[in-house]
Amino acid sequence: MSVDVVINFEGLPGHAAELRSLLSQGRDISRAADGCESFELYQREDDENKFVFLERWATIELHHANMANNIVASGHLARILPLIVGPPDNGVIRLVE
Repeated sequence: MSVDVVINFEGLPGHAAELRSLLSQGRDISRAADGCESFELYQREDDENKFVFLERWATIELHHANMANNIVASGHLARILPLIVGPPDNGVIRLVE
């Protein structure tokens, strides 16, 4: 069964364009990863410094593998961290019916 993941980022003022570029790169890296079923990046219209990833993965293990191998080990996350107000807020979500 697929899992949905949400990750919220709040960028430091004055760095929205640079952060958007790095998050777009991360989205593209992740879309090519094993088990990625969908991966979208959103930017808030009312606050250019706030971004959200909405992701769907075949399994949570494949999501974790992508993060470990493609985002953390590659140094991509290290390039993002200085541009955000704190650690990303993330978790697995489920649809409420």
